[in-house]
Amino acid sequence: MGIKILIAAAVFLFVSHFSYSYDSTRVTFKEAMDALNAEEYQEAVELFTRYLRVSSGHDEGYYRRGNAYYELRQYDKALTDYSTAYNMGFRKDEVMFFRMGMIYKNNKDYMTALEYFKTASEIDKKYTAAYLEMGNLALLAEDYTKAGEYYNQALSLDPAYPEAFFALGEIDMRSANFGDAITNYQKAIELDSANPKYYYNLGMAYYSLKDTANTINSLNKAVKIDPANGLAYYGLAAVYNSLGNYPKSIENYTSAINSKGAGLMPYLIYTERGMVYVKMKELSSAMKDFDFAIKLNVNDTDSYLERGKLLLAAGNDTAAFEDFNKVISLDEQNAQAYAYRGNLYLERGQIDLAEGDLRKAVTFNPNDTVALFHLGNVLYAKDEFQNALNYYIKALSVNPKYSAVFENRGICYYNLGFYKLAASDFEAAMKFNPALQEKLMPLYIDAKSR
Repeated sequence: MGIKILIAAAVFLFVSHFSYSYDSTRVTFKEAMDALNAEEYQEAVELFTRYLRVSSGHDEGYYRRGNAYYELRQYDKALTDYSTAYNMGFRKDEVMFFRMGMIYKNNKDYMTALEYFKTASEIDKKYTAAYLEMGNLALLAEDYTKAGEYYNQALSLDPAYPEAFFALGEIDMRSANFGDAITNYQKAIELDSANPKYYYNLGMAYYSLKDTANTINSLNKAVKIDPANGLAYYGLAAVYNSLGNYPKSIENYTSAINSKGAGLMPYLIYTERGMVYVKMKELSSAMKDFDFAIKLNVNDTDSYLERGKLLLAAGNDTAAFEDFNKVISLDEQNAQAYAYRGNLYLERGQIDLAEGDLRKAVTFNPNDTVALFHLGNVLYAKDEFQNALNYYIKALSVNPKYSAVFENRGICYYNLGFYKLAASDFEAAMKFNPALQEKLMPLYIDAKSR
């Protein structure tokens, strides 16, 4: 009797344990689904993980946990779960294939991403987001015809799809069809007036057409919707800079810096704000911005160049020389750096080094008037007057009001005995720069008398 009781008890315990495990599994899956539907994604992951320990063959369990991982932006784990579900036969959910496509797209595996987007669209032929993403991949590949076909396919399924109009606007922008871009961006805004990127891109389209009023209006709407929209502030700063409204430009560059918005390179903003400070003759602020830009990006050639110019103007030739050297070490074809360094060599009497730098400057930028002028000066210093004349003439063809060129060309003509030409150049130099009268008037009178 006792033995029978013990056996019965053992059976009861076994059955109870089995039942408990089974029920727990079912409940855990339900709880996991409830957590997922309630957007409690971390909890959902934990519950699905518990569930899959005892139900590892359940393909939907992996799919659902993959969804939770996806929402948590743990894309590698999501992809692993989706792949597991797929390999187990879970192949009928367009969302899974779409999300796998998005993960591969983010990983820059565009061919694989395209295949998953196509599969999603085959499962659900009205899946507009899949057509949009296929269009985006074609856009990345600069196949604008194919991209347009996908976007229009999405619109044929949903004529009120703002993202598709926005995407068509992107094609228009890249094709320089700015008027059409404006039309498509406006259609996107009509359907979704709360999306700041639509206003930003609309502003950029207007900017491309030099319609500053509408540019400013559109970008202001973007920052009104999203006060942290750094790109819009950056665009406004550029517009106000082009209009010569430097205080407003500074204000918006500062807002762009403070926004820390996506898509911005802070060092570039500091560099450009520094350039505006130079225009405002706030040189101390400009120097601080260039210094900070270089701190953020030790390879920022623009800031080294601009700082070098400031140092040169301040009489710190040694520090300026170092900055121009740095620019050239980073960019061996930077015409301005060669021009400024070449002039420093010229001032030091290092004629051959000066000539080498200045010839490189005019090679890389044949319209660099400063380089042309100083190269003429180098050749003049070498008594190569005719060659010097050639470069002075080239400089004036680019900038007909360059008084220093008229002055030096006139002296060159004078030394060659071309007095009438010399007198004409002295007259032009004094006209464009009256401060030269005291220096040039005696030469002018002498040339006129010959």
